[in-house]
Amino acid sequence: MLQLVVDRESAIPIYVQIARQIRQSILDADLPPGERLPPERRLAALLGVNRTTIVNAYRELAADGLVSGQVGRGTIVTHRPTRSEPTNGGRERQPNGGSEPSWVAELETGVYPSQRTGYGTTDRSRGTPMPWTQLFTPATDVMNDPLLHDAMTVSARPDVIRLATGIPSPRLYPISTIRELLDEALHNAGQTLLQHTPTEGYPPLREALAGWMGKNARDAGSEFSINPDNVVVVAGSQQGLYLIARTLIEPGDLVAVESPTYLGAAQVFRAAGARLMPIPIDRDGMNVDLLQELLPRRRPKLIYTLPTFQNPSGTVMSMGRRMRLLDLAARYQIPIIEDDPYGALRYEGRHLPTLAAMDRAAGRSNVIYLSTVSKMLFPGFRIGWVAAAKPVVERVTLMKQIVDLDTNALAQWAVWAFFDRNLLEGHLATLNSVYPLQRDHMLAALHRYGDGLITAERPAGGIYLWCRLNDGLRVRDLLPEAAREGVVFAPGESFHVDSNSGRGRSNIRLNFTLPDDTEIEEGIRRLCNAIHRLAAQVDPDRSHMRTGNALTPIV
Repeated sequence: MLQLVVDRESAIPIYVQIARQIRQSILDADLPPGERLPPERRLAALLGVNRTTIVNAYRELAADGLVSGQVGRGTIVTHRPTRSEPTNGGRERQPNGGSEPSWVAELETGVYPSQRTGYGTTDRSRGTPMPWTQLFTPATDVMNDPLLHDAMTVSARPDVIRLATGIPSPRLYPISTIRELLDEALHNAGQTLLQHTPTEGYPPLREALAGWMGKNARDAGSEFSINPDNVVVVAGSQQGLYLIARTLIEPGDLVAVESPTYLGAAQVFRAAGARLMPIPIDRDGMNVDLLQELLPRRRPKLIYTLPTFQNPSGTVMSMGRRMRLLDLAARYQIPIIEDDPYGALRYEGRHLPTLAAMDRAAGRSNVIYLSTVSKMLFPGFRIGWVAAAKPVVERVTLMKQIVDLDTNALAQWAVWAFFDRNLLEGHLATLNSVYPLQRDHMLAALHRYGDGLITAERPAGGIYLWCRLNDGLRVRDLLPEAAREGVVFAPGESFHVDSNSGRGRSNIRLNFTLPDDTEIEEGIRRLCNAIHRLAAQVDPDRSHMRTGNALTPIV
């Protein structure tokens, strides 16, 4: 593996340092003929230098006849060391190719590589840091989203109002109930619940989750039942996504996803080596017409969707599109991953059955259902579940054994008690009465302070508003202005897997469940101040901004 060290305090130009180290690796035969050097952009990112630096280094090597640029292949090592060339750190090879092992010379001379002078000496090695960035696998690169990183950096400031974070309201956490349940659990079964549980999950919880899914399906008018053996408990839906991806995806596989979609899912799929096929959404969910056109030519391995209160848009896939999507999956034999973290947070409108319930009612098992209690209760317990055909559950369970053996038994027991004792129903009733008030408060504040520069869809459930900046304003320009005001949001571009398309450049996602009423009012006021200031930069004729009914000079 190519390992390079950049000494930024050296008088030697960085591109020369890089060229010298690569040259030595070629002469030492560590980089054989035909070996492809890292792409310029990737190596520049790994070393934290400008791409031009890498270009200049590669040009130096090409001028020496060591490498050549080849169309479609990149930069390739072309030099083949001769027997007379110094290799292996400068030691001469024997003409017959039978040089003594290095350790023989070291024993005879008493001088070891770490003690020699020149490149690689003890003095240099002592001060050379481990080149960690060059050792990481490319899978970790998918986590780097500059816009979202900037937003999260601002979120860490104590004076900032956070409208980006996707978590429920801590003020509504049922803390006293949880305390009583945990006391009861430790008193009655502490020795058992503080040990390992089956990898598939605490059996009573698996049974309760299967019953919960069946009840919800019946409430939506669908006949549905699932065996607890088809349920595996995971450490939150994010782990569920990871296990499913590791179980089903091979590098190069194509996965159809909504655009925009949940960023965490896109990162998981890309980390598994998948290529993503974005399918646009509208107010009725995924554009199934376009998907149908693409399937004969591009056969994805999986279809990933959030059909109910989609993240980030809050849209709900219509009943007709649900039926057509299931028919397409059956016709082309493509599994569907249905991610459903927000389905229980419905404030108005018709309750639609899940894709999993509809699929089972039709006598099929093509849907892998994924959900969590993180949005219904709180995220700290990390309890989610996967419901699928038995072969899928078995493979996901095997993969989970590699990852973490089992999920927190005490937390599983407490969640089971919420289901079994009907505590969850009462808690959801509270959420579903409070959250729509917070949603409407945020919408009213946007209307009051935004003065038409920002508009938002009104979701029937979930925890987000999907907003659009008007008058040609761009989110990436708004982020620094909002940071100055002390408010942060999630940029829309981060949710589009086809980021180069420019989609989402005018969209932002706001969470209305985390902030309280005061924070909603102040947060939206700050956000709109930033929007008006940005609008004035774009259009100098806007010399004032409207705040409520008063005009406030832009500063």
